[in-house]
Amino acid sequence: MRIDVDDPELDMGIDQSLTYQGRLFTGETIEKNPRTGQVVAMTTYTEGLEDGPIREWYADGADRAEGQCRRGIPYGRWRDWHQNGQLALEKEYGARGMVRSIKKWSESGELVDDRTFDV
Repeated sequence: MRIDVDDPELDMGIDQSLTYQGRLFTGETIEKNPRTGQVVAMTTYTEGLEDGPIREWYADGADRAEGQCRRGIPYGRWRDWHQNGQLALEKEYGARGMVRSIKKWSESGELVDDRTFDV
């Protein structure tokens, strides 16, 4: 099931769980650019929690961000891009959502930060 984030029957609880028509939501939410109608964000849910891929796009359709969650907790590699298509940020998450490493790049592609954390 795919639901627009502006659907009035979609509701975010205090515990950050998502419900649709009063039930925990399983499926994808999408956000559209109000001027063009183009999808600019997509988040996957299972039983009300972010669970699976999360993607964002710039208005021109270029990648903006991507990552994954398991039962509401980020895991694996998350990436953000500058508008020019250059990789801007890369975070690596460990098993319990703890950040293991961060790398940042300038719009010209220069590595400006590279850190690793003990988790």
